[in-house]
Amino acid sequence: MERYSRETNMPLLIDETPDAAAWVERTLGAVPKAEGLGRLATAVIWTDSYLQDGEPIGGNDPSPIVDEINEQGLPLLHGHDPGRPAGRIVAAHAFTSPNGTRFVAAILTYYEPESLLSFASLGIDPFPVAKLPTILGLPAGARIELAADPRDVPDQWLDEVSEDAPLFVKQVRSSHNDAELLKELVHVALPYAALLWNPLVKSFGEQAGKDIYAAVHQWLQKLWKKSKERRDPILDIQAHHNGCTVSFLFRGRDVEQHYAGHTALPTAAAQAAKLIDTFAQFNLKLITLFYEFEQSRWTPSYGVLADGRIVTDRSVLIAYEQVPKSLSMGLLLRAEDDEKRESGR
Repeated sequence: MERYSRETNMPLLIDETPDAAAWVERTLGAVPKAEGLGRLATAVIWTDSYLQDGEPIGGNDPSPIVDEINEQGLPLLHGHDPGRPAGRIVAAHAFTSPNGTRFVAAILTYYEPESLLSFASLGIDPFPVAKLPTILGLPAGARIELAADPRDVPDQWLDEVSEDAPLFVKQVRSSHNDAELLKELVHVALPYAALLWNPLVKSFGEQAGKDIYAAVHQWLQKLWKKSKERRDPILDIQAHHNGCTVSFLFRGRDVEQHYAGHTALPTAAAQAAKLIDTFAQFNLKLITLFYEFEQSRWTPSYGVLADGRIVTDRSVLIAYEQVPKSLSMGLLLRAEDDEKRESGR
């Protein structure tokens, strides 16, 4: 029995468009098996069908979706929740059907629990001993980046969050490519050093760094309070270390819980950096690493390797047969129109 099964039920738009059907067949055969762990499927992830507000799901131009998928893939999520991965979109192409409908065909891989790796099986401690830094520098071009789907989180709320930010703020529209409002996901990207800031830091690359990192700390305190205004928020605090995106997920509207998670961030960020470097020593490249705050400490929920495999010691996946029909994908729309939403602080 073939391990990498393929769905034969292609969407009608693909079936009726010969170029799209040929692309799907060609691309299915070319998906690397290491990347296609689980079940391969085909889907239409964008069309120029319009919503009530006159804009297609994902925007009028599908090229950002196609480009990002073909460059690095995009995660498939349950209910917009980055802590609940369903799979990845690994290839995409834009087509026009014979009746003039514009659409994007895609190849999807659904993760399956039996395909998981574990930290234990790799001989890697998910809670490595890591020292907190005593010296921090302010990286060149340091800024804060905020991203949310405007159908979930209004621009006005992001504007209010951006007020009095201690670093240059760039607001980026994201799209879950789903018309249904599920979780209110807000991405907050920060310099990694901002997560490591702690009372033990005695020296900075420049004097301004000390004031800025203290101000970032205070700004995040404001963000936790603002989260109470959202219905069902997930705040994804992101930073990058050695080519890996590290995410700390703050869930819900419990401000005191967020304060506790914030206090524990420096230790967790130091452990995450150590963990990423340890994987590299094993010739394994982590591209994403997610943390959840549980029982008063940050726990690595799962990591994704460059070849698409997931590493986790917990049950973050569900059986393919239970995957809901409505999935979302995390796309940041870095269009020129967003430039006018940047603000300097």
